[in-house]
This record gives sequence, structure tokens and C-alpha cells, in this order.
Amino acid sequence: MLAGCGAAWERTVMARICLREFARDYAAMNAIWEAAFPPGGLPARTTVGVTGLALDALVQLDLVVAL
Repeated sequence: MLAGCGAAWERTVMARICLREFARDYAAMNAIWEAAFPPGGLPARTTVGVTGLALDALVQLDLVVAL
């Protein structure tokens, strides 16, 4: 989706992450998140636990990306 609109993952400036199993998955998600961006280049982020997601998903990401 990012490539389709001329953007790139590294251009993420803000994200909202919803985890259905917050206590179980937060540490792993955080490690993956930190590895996905260059040191000192982490975007702003909000991470919340939710009771359910569409299609029974475990995680949902909403991104704001600079073009």
C-alpha cells in the first residue's frame, strides 16, 4: 500500500498499533518495531490493547506517512 502511493515504511511519522493480546505480544511487537527503523528514527507511536479486531486479527496498524 505504501509503495502504491509513492511512500516508504521509513517515512512513517506516526503510528497507532492495536494488539488483541497486549500482555502477551507487546514485548515482541516492540522489538520488531525498533528493528524496523534506523537508530534514533522511531516515529511517534501509540500502542493499545483491544478486545477484538476485524476478521479476528491479532494486530492492527494505522500509519501516518510523509510523502
